[in-house]
Amino acid sequence: MADYKDIITGTISNLVGKAKEFAQSDTVTQFVGKVKDTAENNSVRDIYAQGTERAKSYGRIAKLTLEINGESQELNRVYTEIGKLYYEQAKDAPAGFYTGLFSQARELAESIAAKEAEISAMKAEFTAADSGTDPDIDVEIGDFEDIVSATEKDGADNK
Repeated sequence: MADYKDIITGTISNLVGKAKEFAQSDTVTQFVGKVKDTAENNSVRDIYAQGTERAKSYGRIAKLTLEINGESQELNRVYTEIGKLYYEQAKDAPAGFYTGLFSQARELAESIAAKEAEISAMKAEFTAADSGTDPDIDVEIGDFEDIVSATEKDGADNK
C-alpha cells in the first residue's frame, strides 16, 4: 500500500512543481502585468465610457432619423399643396415645361370624372333594380371613406 501512496505523493508534488513553474514563467508574469497596467490606467473605465457614449450616439441618430422622416413627409405634403395651388391658378394658361404636366393632370382628372360617373350610373341601376325586391332586404351602397369610417367607429365602440 505504501507504494501507491508514494506514487500519488510524487505525482502531486510533480504537478505542484509544474504549476509553480508556469505561474513564475515570463508569459504569466507579462499577462498579470498587463492586467495590472490596464486596471491602473483606467482602461476598463475608458472602454465602458466609450461604449456608453456610442450607445447614446446611436440613440440620438435613431431619434434624428425619425424626425427627419417626419419632416420629409411634411415637406412633401407642402410641396403637393403648392403644386395644387399653382395648378388651380395657372391651369388655363400653363407656361413652359408645365404645359405637359398640366395636360397630364387634365387627362387624369377627366378619367377620374368618367369613372365616378360610371360608378354613379351603376348605383342608380342597383337602386332601380332594388325597387322591386323584398323590403326586408336593405342593400346600401356608400362611399368607401364612409364605410371605412363606420367600420373604424364600430371597432372602437367594441373595445
